[in-house]
Amino acid sequence: MTYYDITMRHTEKTFESLSHMQYDLFCKSNLVGRNILGTAIVLLGILEQENWWAILLVAYGCYLFTSKYSSANHTAHKLAKQITESGMDFPASRFLFKDHGMEIRPLEEKEKAGDVLLYGDVCRLGEDMYYFYLFRDQYGGYMVPKEQLADETSKFRGFLEEKTRLTFRSRSAPVLRLARRLSRSKS
Repeated sequence: MTYYDITMRHTEKTFESLSHMQYDLFCKSNLVGRNILGTAIVLLGILEQENWWAILLVAYGCYLFTSKYSSANHTAHKLAKQITESGMDFPASRFLFKDHGMEIRPLEEKEKAGDVLLYGDVCRLGEDMYYFYLFRDQYGGYMVPKEQLADETSKFRGFLEEKTRLTFRSRSAPVLRLARRLSRSKS
């Protein structure tokens, strides 16, 4: 039985979104290190404000705070450029969510059976305003456009959390996540 049938066509922007979520889910220690180093460098710059190079320290510390996704963006843009320069189309897939896992089919080959990502093999779930993300490991994942789910985004979220036994990690504000959890517990 197929519970959901969803298509996803990548663009340069979706590569960027996928790499941002990948960074958020798998690179926490990098982010913590950047913030600690940035704070230390800015404080040193403030303490040494009489020296001409102090402004460089403050600027570099601020760069560390604001360039969180620079490496992720570089990778996503490089991949998109390679696809564009090769004359190929961006990847497009059809995802069939079944009892045991998600079947992944190339969009151009609708009748051909595809690879299967078993729900037990999903290691992280992510969510932003426009997509759900399923990561098989720290190196690769899949995006599910929320717009194709219409009014069933909450139901789909619950379906995947039940099947994978994982919870979605979101970039949304903590207040919004709390409100969503409270509304789910009432239903």
